[in-house]
Amino acid sequence: MFVKYISIITCTICFLYTSYVLCNLIYFLSNHNENKEIIISSNKDENNDSLLWFLITNTCLLSIFMLQHSLMASDFVKHLFCNLHMDYMERCIYNVVSAMVLHLLISKWEVISSVILWNLDTSSNNILWYTFTGFHVFAWSVIYSGCLMMDIAELIGLKQVHYKFSSKLSPMSIKSKELLRYYSHMRHPSFIGFLIILWIYPYMTLDRVLLASILTAYMAFTWTIDMEDYNYHANLVKRKRRELF
Repeated sequence: MFVKYISIITCTICFLYTSYVLCNLIYFLSNHNENKEIIISSNKDENNDSLLWFLITNTCLLSIFMLQHSLMASDFVKHLFCNLHMDYMERCIYNVVSAMVLHLLISKWEVISSVILWNLDTSSNNILWYTFTGFHVFAWSVIYSGCLMMDIAELIGLKQVHYKFSSKLSPMSIKSKELLRYYSHMRHPSFIGFLIILWIYPYMTLDRVLLASILTAYMAFTWTIDMEDYNYHANLVKRKRRELF
């Protein structure tokens, strides 16, 4: 009973912290008004040494995120949790460690304002502001609606804990082979959504180019969806629509 309550409390705290970091991530990637002010306030001459140091810092932050994201999703770590009889906490711990790494990246990220590929002032142009805001709202909506469709309770780890202490089989053990195959090939609900957020942005500074380029390459490398997965997803969407409407 003690283990049950500790697991539930831990999972809830992890969920709340992860949600907080995700809100910060949305702000970090999509808030162009404050980022414009940061660029203006930090618009100073940066020598080659500081520029190189900022690039190294940002690259290291991205490398830590990708390493953590890939390592904790590996079969080795999954088997380790199983051997420790903590497989029901694996998803929850994965989420909170990912959130911690993202929190580090957001807080330590260095803006490089001396090199700007393009600069569109949205603060004085309502059409541009609504255009970029609309693209980002649409992209985040696609991403989070995809999470809901994939079973949000399972993605955040609450379902695994509930099943464990309700004497039920693990949620993953009762899923079809097609769905497990689909999950193994798709690391994120929406590739296009993240591309929109990363690249459709009014102030494309050098650090933003670095962020967008590395994350795009990482997603492309880990995204191995094929026609069989596509057909499965299309059939799933049709079934969901029939159930809803």
